[in-house]
Amino acid sequence: MKGVVKSINPEAEFVDLSHTVRPGNIKEAAFILSKSYKFFPKDSIFVIVVDPQVGSKRKILCLQKERQIFVAPDNGVLSWLIDVNCRIYSVSEEAFFLKPVSNTFHGRDIFSPVAAFLSRKLPITFLGKKIKKIKEIPKPKIKIHKGFIEGEFITKDSFGNLITSIEEKHLKNRKIKRIRVGKFTIEKLSESFEEAKNKKLGAIIDSFGNLEIFSYLSDASQKIRGWEKEKVIVELV
Repeated sequence: MKGVVKSINPEAEFVDLSHTVRPGNIKEAAFILSKSYKFFPKDSIFVIVVDPQVGSKRKILCLQKERQIFVAPDNGVLSWLIDVNCRIYSVSEEAFFLKPVSNTFHGRDIFSPVAAFLSRKLPITFLGKKIKKIKEIPKPKIKIHKGFIEGEFITKDSFGNLITSIEEKHLKNRKIKRIRVGKFTIEKLSESFEEAKNKKLGAIIDSFGNLEIFSYLSDASQKIRGWEKEKVIVELV
């Protein structure tokens, strides 16, 4: 993919946002993208190739949000970015594709050349028709009650830390009694990972502003079996 981009725009620069998304996991990709894009410069072009339906009739999208552009399949991976100011086009103009287009690697044959031409100031309007609706996936669940907050796990990072749908803003001005995950109980939030080094599990507000469950110098996802289906309960005083 990088070779294709370089062959069209030798001046292109690359930053790998993530190669840790589990294969085909659209939810993880949507989360990482929605939390990370704001840290990139204006005029950045994001190419997202989490594409379980590659080779099918699913659309390919080019989304412009302020001065950043996203090229991705229409499978919900962009749905957490959408606001009223976005412009979205269905990519159909084959003049900007490699030939022939394989059925298994649209990242190389479509996404990359399209991104490369965009980096050379190709107007987004040249790619295809403007559309209003794209496929959406549900946003992470969270329920706020009087005495507790209930959330879910969204993803795990490369250390096995588990990121939840509960955000710092949900806990603001609330006193935590305990945090429960399956059979485990965490008594308080930590301010550092090391603070919970003698505990089976700890909880911390991570760099995304989400509540994260961790195990110091260990893998929390291995300790919480079936973590994807577990609820995260924050009990409040």
